[in-house]
Amino acid sequence: MFSPWQLPVPLGEHTTIRVTVYFFWDSQWVPIKFCTLDKAVQLSYKALSLGKEIFLFPVDLDPNDFYSSREVA
Repeated sequence: MFSPWQLPVPLGEHTTIRVTVYFFWDSQWVPIKFCTLDKAVQLSYKALSLGKEIFLFPVDLDPNDFYSSREVA
């Protein structure tokens, strides 16, 4: 199944883009770390190997803004 939210991992110079690592807890998105994309992908794989799931977002995007607006509608 294809999801528009799943994008291929950027390569080359794009790996130095800064992202925010979040997890979802108690009905809200909680930021846990700012880092480069390549480090965040490594952290994501480690989390998956431990049975956890984390999400990566651009630093200028707060997923709580979208989650809150969806609940209101």
